[in-house]
Amino acid sequence: MSTETQGEAAPQLDATTRGLGWLLLGMAGFTAWDQWAIWSTKDDYTFGYLVPLFSGYVLWDRWEELRAWLTGSRSTPGPSCRPWLLRLVTALTFGALLTFALGAAARAITGTGVVPTLAIAFGFVGTALGCTFLSVQGPQQTEATGRARVAAVALILFPAGVWLISGPFLYLIDNQIKGELLTNVTELVSGILRAAGHSIRVSGNTIIFANNDAVGVADACSGIRSFSACVFVGAFLGAIFLEGGRLGSLLRRVAMIALSALAAILLNIGRNTYLAFHAMNHGSRSLDRDYSGLEPGSVGFSSFGTVHDFAGNAAMLLAFLVLLACVPVLNRLGRRPSSPA
Repeated sequence: MSTETQGEAAPQLDATTRGLGWLLLGMAGFTAWDQWAIWSTKDDYTFGYLVPLFSGYVLWDRWEELRAWLTGSRSTPGPSCRPWLLRLVTALTFGALLTFALGAAARAITGTGVVPTLAIAFGFVGTALGCTFLSVQGPQQTEATGRARVAAVALILFPAGVWLISGPFLYLIDNQIKGELLTNVTELVSGILRAAGHSIRVSGNTIIFANNDAVGVADACSGIRSFSACVFVGAFLGAIFLEGGRLGSLLRRVAMIALSALAAILLNIGRNTYLAFHAMNHGSRSLDRDYSGLEPGSVGFSSFGTVHDFAGNAAMLLAFLVLLACVPVLNRLGRRPSSPA
């Protein structure tokens, strides 16, 4: 059971905590500047522009509770944190800060690249989590308990960890699975076409119809854009709307991220299947026109864009609606129905 210190004015952060806060704010700004190169050049990562806004919003939403832990006005019963654990976290935090500094130096010398981005992002996340853990205060300047420190770190987990999706995700996940996704999507779509009774051939990532017209499953059709964007949105929805205790909310948020990835993959398969059937019935060139058959730039061209673009945007919107629908479902899982009074 938590306790609150009552007073006329809310307790203020000490000078050390304020200094660490300004340090983390500067590191976040530098991280955003580094990842801007990815957001502005990779169409799959344009959602990154929302990361600073969403991260700041979640931090603002949790600030009163976080400040209570940092000032000691909230506490949890239990033993104080072990000295060896504090020394270990301190060493890891300095290591993360050094990693960030080395990544920033490499970024300044060599420009954008996988090593600077990974070092900057992981260094920033590790420093943020470590500084939060070490800055928690107990009541009346006493030593904080381990449970209090973990509770504060849980509050900062999304605002800090989300930066791993908007930048390092490209190098850790995107480049590793994009080719595999392309192959699997092509095989699944061609299998659906054959099951529907159509005679087709597959050459690489190109599906060739019986009339020798063909449609290619390009990089943009791999689904990595919807995959990364859905993981980001799922993490945000989980951080804001999923409820429960510490373990329950963690399990629900992990499930939300897994559902986000699954929804992105399934809807991308559906989108590519629809486009393949449309190309079969109207010709492959119809995908680059609107539903009236007009070319881009023509008078009366649809504001919804080409058939290809409309299908992609519709699949993305449907994925977000599915994720929103998952929120109340996950919140009800594992909970006993309330008995009538």
